[in-house]
Amino acid sequence: MIPRTLIFLIAPIAALNASAQTFEPVSPAFRIEETIASYRGADSLDYLAFPAIVRASETEVLISYKRGRSHARDLGASLEIIRVDLGSGDTIQSPIQLGIPNEIMQMGEWIRFPDGSLATYIDAQTVDAKGQHTRTGLVRALFQPEGSEFGELERVGLIDGVEYGYLFDSATVDKRVYALVMTFEYLAGGRRSVDSLYTDDNGVTWQFQKNLSAEFGDIRINESSLHPFEDGFIVATRGYDNQQRLHRVDRAFNLIHETNLTEETPAIAAYMGRPRIFTYQNKFFLIGRNWRTPDRQTPMELGLVRFDPNDLTVEAQFVLDNAEQGKVTDGYYPCPLIFNTDSGDRLNVFDYRAFLGNAPDIVRFQFDASEFLD
Repeated sequence: MIPRTLIFLIAPIAALNASAQTFEPVSPAFRIEETIASYRGADSLDYLAFPAIVRASETEVLISYKRGRSHARDLGASLEIIRVDLGSGDTIQSPIQLGIPNEIMQMGEWIRFPDGSLATYIDAQTVDAKGQHTRTGLVRALFQPEGSEFGELERVGLIDGVEYGYLFDSATVDKRVYALVMTFEYLAGGRRSVDSLYTDDNGVTWQFQKNLSAEFGDIRINESSLHPFEDGFIVATRGYDNQQRLHRVDRAFNLIHETNLTEETPAIAAYMGRPRIFTYQNKFFLIGRNWRTPDRQTPMELGLVRFDPNDLTVEAQFVLDNAEQGKVTDGYYPCPLIFNTDSGDRLNVFDYRAFLGNAPDIVRFQFDASEFLD
């Protein structure tokens, strides 16, 4: 049994500075922290990172994460998948591992399709002659719930003449699934961009919709997230220019309005790593890895922003982990969900985190969700 650490914070560390009309990050008063999977005592493949989650039932989640040797360039790293009981935090199924010989299963992302089928889409990589990681083409595996196992890994292949490498996020509207996926200049298609794709047949085929890097002003972007809003979406993008942006788009991903959070929010000084958008009680939130200084010399923290989806202005900002600015050396690709308990709604955040250069653990934080509404 993996030991769990329970931490209850008594009071916020900061408050709103109303006169300056800026939001100082606040730490929630209630927090529980626990280790879901630990690198301690593991073999050489002890670097656990980049979790992704999907609900398996009302009380269970499937969690995937990389099991490798380092943050990147670790040939042979696999995607490990466990099933976790949300109430107890216990792992209730033996781990499943997906991999390709001499490749790296760097990131997995789940999609639940309208017909109920479930797939994981994996950012498959290798290492070139110069020691740099390169994508080998997006792969996926279908989950077979009757056997609690996965089918064979398969390449997604060309989509309108383009091969993609890294799927970030998806959203379902009616029976259509939209996804944000990145392609790279050395893959078929010959460009580096984040594109919106859609499928009407539960992932059997995908169609190209929009080059978002071009639509948002020919900016170079990487990790992105989307969430439906009215007749379109809110999209969050992490820029190679060290900027974090929010964009409001229509259903065809034509730009309506955008804002630069890095320029307009003093306590966001760079991009937010692996940003994800979610909603609770009709409020919109952006969660991700945050830095307080533009050179990223201050330690990273797990940040949360509540924003107005109409004008994309910040309403409140929170620090969910490392408010103390401790030596967190890797972490914070968060996966949020709301879980109802007898004590009320809990914001659950599954993440990874490493201290002092050690390998990371897979962790879960729980918060009183009502604290983020006021």
